[in-house]
Amino acid sequence: MYKSALAIALACLSVLALPSFAAPPLASPQVSKNLKTVPLNKIAMLTMQNQFADAPKNLSSLVKEFDVPPQYRKSKGLFVTIFEGEKTRACWGSVSPRYSDLVSATVYTTVDALGKEYRYPPIKAKELPSLKAQVTIVEALVPVSQGSGATLHPLTDGLMVRSGGKGAVLLPGEASSPQYQVMHCKLKAGINPKEACQIYVLKAHVIR
Repeated sequence: MYKSALAIALACLSVLALPSFAAPPLASPQVSKNLKTVPLNKIAMLTMQNQFADAPKNLSSLVKEFDVPPQYRKSKGLFVTIFEGEKTRACWGSVSPRYSDLVSATVYTTVDALGKEYRYPPIKAKELPSLKAQVTIVEALVPVSQGSGATLHPLTDGLMVRSGGKGAVLLPGEASSPQYQVMHCKLKAGINPKEACQIYVLKAHVIR
């Protein structure tokens, strides 16, 4: 009798579903929201997109979205040129440093190119898909004496001319020959091509 009762009890236990204890879910790793380290020409493009957004961020907030790696932590003269194909749509900048780092310089100079450029029609939002940006970092200005026989390299070096209160800059690649580079830069500054002036070779790093 006892054996049969024990057998029944064991049979009942065998059909009972034991509770399942699921392992607690693994905690999601804390993913740090790294700032975006991007090339300066891409920062210029993102700045343009921000300016034409329905609710643009203020520029100080936009600057903080980008990482400032060691190579950007320097104050340099900087130009932003905006192209449609090979045609210049806007260009703005300064040979002298105006900002503490290259990210800030790129963001604010891009906005200046959009808002202060007076030589070309204003850029419109519908043009954005066809535009490209170039950032030119001024590394050095090297004075050149007229008649010194110094060789100019307009495809790799820019040029700056000054005479009295007049002056102008041509960036690398804006002229195809040394003679044209000097003449065009003088005309751009309003200096007579035959007039003597101060000439500086603009050593630069171009990001496009």
